[in-house]
Amino acid sequence: MAHPDDAERTENAAGPVMTDRIRHYLGAWSAVSVVQFFVAEAAVIAAWRGPAPYTRRLNLISDLGQMHCGLHGTREVCSPLHTLMNVSFVLQGVGMVIAALLITSAVLRVAAYGPAVRAEARLSEALARAGTRRTTALPGFRARAAVALGVAPGGGPVSRHRAIVVPRAATLAVRILLGVAGVGVAVVGFVPQDSQEAVHLAGAGAYFLGGSLALVVLGVLWIRRTAAAWPVLLCGASAFAATVIGGAVALHVPEPGTLERFMGYPITAGIAVAGAVIAYRLGVPARQARALRRAGR
Repeated sequence: MAHPDDAERTENAAGPVMTDRIRHYLGAWSAVSVVQFFVAEAAVIAAWRGPAPYTRRLNLISDLGQMHCGLHGTREVCSPLHTLMNVSFVLQGVGMVIAALLITSAVLRVAAYGPAVRAEARLSEALARAGTRRTTALPGFRARAAVALGVAPGGGPVSRHRAIVVPRAATLAVRILLGVAGVGVAVVGFVPQDSQEAVHLAGAGAYFLGGSLALVVLGVLWIRRTAAAWPVLLCGASAFAATVIGGAVALHVPEPGTLERFMGYPITAGIAVAGAVIAYRLGVPARQARALRRAGR
């Protein structure tokens, strides 16, 4: 006969599990939400009132967020819906930061594949038990770093094995880079190019570099986890290559708008794909349960 305490423990365990699932859903859909940028960009381009039509080949994305009509460099800029474009930049950044904060390293590292997530959790618990005393004896910064990497310092050869340390460090790097990129694109929205251009350019640089590198590392981590690893990796690699070229020539090319979009569009697309993969896989257990219930009727 089942003990009453068993039901109580099961009920209590369901709370954290549900909370954890909601947290990851919010993070995943926040990543997907960055695609709103493409809708906003199209709407703002349609409202363009410059002396020459806006073209994605020649005009920069930041032209759409410029607050005042007039000459910027060699381009005549007039974007009546600049507020919409800047709000879109900020929302894109907020979505990326939320994703970086809410999607845990354990879920992100294995592309939210259920059995692998559970195996990671068991490993983390084992390492935590093995290294509790050693970790708590460390100075504050080193202890926090050990917890972030899921490593028990001095806890034996397993805890220091490259197969454990490297993926965990790489996943932490993805989250940091994604957060930096999110802050960068939010700065682009808060500080348009005709206000403080140096700050605006610094934010854009953080977005292009941080976002592309985050996707490259994530794509490599996911290669044996999901077929989506390849489009994510391709998006990151192409954006990074374009960013290096764009930085080297300061966008002084015949079609600066085209080059900038090769720098930025793949980042937005890659982040959305990654979020969609995680959101889809988080829903697999529920879909399987529904299928079993239907089969049992």
